[in-house]
Amino acid sequence: MFLRRCAFCCFWLVLGLFVIRQPESAAHAIRALFEGLALLADALSLLVSAF
Repeated sequence: MFLRRCAFCCFWLVLGLFVIRQPESAAHAIRALFEGLALLADALSLLVSAF
């Protein structure tokens, strides 16, 4: 459990530093992530509606 908490804190620390140091790259990465999640949601809705 301790390692899990440490990994969680490190993840947010690295993500925060990435956003602070390279905001334009971070914006592109976050946009791509959300577009991927939207595509996944669309695919899942099509799969569910097919049955």
